[in-house]
Amino acid sequence: MMFTDIIGHARAKEVLTRVLAGRTVPAGLLFSGPAGVGKRRVADAFVRAWLCLEESGAPCGRCASCTHPSGKAHPDRLEVVPEEKKKSIGIDQVRELSAWIAQTPARGRRKAVVVDPADALGLEAANALLKTLEEPPPGSVIVLVASRPGSLPATVRSRCQQVSFGPLTDEQVAEVLRRHLWPAQAARQAAALAEGSPGAALARDGRVWQEAADAVGSLLERLAGGDRGAALAFAEGIGEGRERTLAALQALIASVRMAARWRLGDRTAAAGAPPDALRRLGAERLCQLLAEALELHRRLEGGDRPPNVKLALATLLAPVSAEGAGRWC
Repeated sequence: MMFTDIIGHARAKEVLTRVLAGRTVPAGLLFSGPAGVGKRRVADAFVRAWLCLEESGAPCGRCASCTHPSGKAHPDRLEVVPEEKKKSIGIDQVRELSAWIAQTPARGRRKAVVVDPADALGLEAANALLKTLEEPPPGSVIVLVASRPGSLPATVRSRCQQVSFGPLTDEQVAEVLRRHLWPAQAARQAAALAEGSPGAALARDGRVWQEAADAVGSLLERLAGGDRGAALAFAEGIGEGRERTLAALQALIASVRMAARWRLGDRTAAAGAPPDALRRLGAERLCQLLAEALELHRRLEGGDRPPNVKLALATLLAPVSAEGAGRWC
C-alpha cells in the first residue's frame, strides 16, 4: 500500500512524505484523529515506505521488504495491540517492545513499531514507553495511533511529532465504500450518516443498506406521485424487525440530510439533487423532519420503542406526501 492508494488526508500524507524524504524520522509519531477515518491505513503505508531497503522515501515495490507477503509478520515491524480479552496494553507488552526494538534489524537498517490503539496504553505502560522514546535506537520509529490522544501522558505526547487526521468528506467516504463493492446508492446514503468515518460506515451491512435505500427511494417516488397510501405501506413493510426499521430510518435520515444541504445551497456531488418529494420542502421543514427522524431513531436504537412503530413512521412521513408538501414550503 502507498499513500496514493489512500483516499483523503492530503495534509497528513504531505507531512509524512516530507519526513520520509528528509530521512530524519522522529523517534515517535502520534497519529491522532477521529476513529475509523483511516489513520491505521496511513500508518501502514508510512511503515512500508520507512522499511523499504532502498530508503528513497517511497516503497520501491521490488526489494525484499516491499515484496514481503502481506499475510506474514515482517521481521522488522512489530504491532502492539491489546491482548486478547483485554482492553488495555500492559507494561509487559511495552517491555517486550523495548527489547525488540533494541535488537539489530533483520533486513536493512530500520525497524518500526505500530501501537494501535495507543489510547489503550495504561499509565505504567505509557511511562515505560517514554524511556524508549527518549533514547530511541538508531533507525527506529514508533507510530502511535490514537483517537483520544489526550488520554496519553503529556510527556509521551511531547516526545512525538503529531500528525493530525480529520473526517473525510461524504464524497470520499462514499468512494471508500464503492471500493469495498458497495452499491452506489447505498454508499452515498451511508456516507451521509458516517460523519466522515469510513470505518463507521463499513461496520454496517451493505446488503441491508441497499434494501433500505431501495425502499426509501420507492417511498419517495410514490409520495411525489401523490400516492396517499405510500407512507403507511412503507411503515407496514419495514416496521416489524428492529434491524430493518433502523436501516430504513437511517436511509431516510440520509436522504433528508442531503436534501437539507441542497436546500441550503450545497450543490456538491455528495449532496446531489434530492428526490422531488423532498425538493418541494423548505429548509425549515426539512430540518424539522430530520430532527423528528433522528429522535425516532434514537428511541429505537436505545430501546425506548414507541408503542406503535408503524404509526410513528406513518406520522413522521405524512407531511412529505404530495398533498401536504405545499403547506411546508
